Amino acid sequence: MPIEIRRKDLKTLVAQGRAQLVEVLPASAYKKEHLPQAVNIPLEIMNSETTRTLRKDQAVIVYCQDFQCDLSARAAWRLETMGFQEVYRYTPGKADWLAVGWETEGTQAKKPRIKQVLHKDVPTCSLRERLEDVKSRRRPNQDICVVVNDRNIVLGVVSGESWDANPQARIVDIMQPGPHTVRPDLEPKDAERVLRSADSDSAIVTTSDGELLGVIKPAQKKAQKSHKAA
Repeated sequence: MPIEIRRKDLKTLVAQGRAQLVEVLPASAYKKEHLPQAVNIPLEIMNSETTRTLRKDQAVIVYCQDFQCDLSARAAWRLETMGFQEVYRYTPGKADWLAVGWETEGTQAKKPRIKQVLHKDVPTCSLRERLEDVKSRRRPNQDICVVVNDRNIVLGVVSGESWDANPQARIVDIMQPGPHTVRPDLEPKDAERVLRSADSDSAIVTTSDGELLGVIKPAQKKAQKSHKAA
């Protein structure tokens, strides 16, 4: 029976040379972008001839686009019927890999994404802190403080009028829960649209697990480009 695998375990196994990574999407999708070291064997042509380069005595990990794509599920079972003994399925697929900002290969692998212009030095605070303590380390022109837990998962944000609350208040009582976030694989032009619709000059960037990666300020980046050009 195929085994579900998480991206960190996948990355480790492939890096250590203990697994063969196979993208089962059509060749056109693979050429545009795929995971490092992955080979392409589309499900529609998967047979004894196209899989002859794969070793049956080594683990095989298959993936497709995302959770809704069933190609990897069917490919994993197909490989088992062909005698492969250790088959894994990376169910979240390519979309999950991109959503953490990890490197890829292919013709579109180097296209501009907001992960390339992240501000990683983001002010953070915890639920149990008091506002006065957070304000004591507040930087000039700092409007936000991202509230995270001990695993760096985004729980809320202190911004705007929240800074004017009772200094003795706990952050958990004054924060804005569930702030909007974006993934690091978003293209700059799409990030601009997100910020315009939210009427904001910054956006929190997280992985698909909710882990804080940084903050993006596309408007500031654009201004910096204009300044350099002048």
